[in-house]
Amino acid sequence: MRILICVVAGIWGIMIPHWNLCWAIGDVGIEVERVSAEERGIDRCKYCGKFINPGNVHGDAVMIMQNKLKMALTDRTVGYVEGKEKMPYINILIYRYEERKGGNFAVEKPASIGFHMHLINNSVLKKVFVYEEDQQALMENLLTIGKFVKRGGKWVTVERLAEDGIEKGLHKLIEVAE
Repeated sequence: MRILICVVAGIWGIMIPHWNLCWAIGDVGIEVERVSAEERGIDRCKYCGKFINPGNVHGDAVMIMQNKLKMALTDRTVGYVEGKEKMPYINILIYRYEERKGGNFAVEKPASIGFHMHLINNSVLKKVFVYEEDQQALMENLLTIGKFVKRGGKWVTVERLAEDGIEKGLHKLIEVAE
């Protein structure tokens, strides 16, 4: 059996690949926030300086995204604590979180999401992941056929887009080294 050393947000741990388990020695802090109504006119992220396209942010978006992040970290057996006092920490800045208008098979307006995930350690930005998606009909973009099939061939909720984005973001922010 091979045992890998894994680095989770700068914290060393042990990973057993066949069981897909990783025990981190320590925790990572988490902070989820939204762009406020006053900040909606901005066009750059206050953490990384990348351009953002702000839109409406649902009132429960912070709570929903925080719960999705906690579940995704737990699935990876990464410990977490709320707040940015623990170093390193993951910050999610939500600037668009709009639910679809319609049902699973027909919509007036598809779900839309936009957020940045930042890995910050000792007040230094280490990594950034940008996720933006407005779900499109398959006929509008045939290159999305993989997503279309994975999502069951239907219009998804903004929560599903959030899950997909957080999974991709953690994949980028978390490294595994042999």
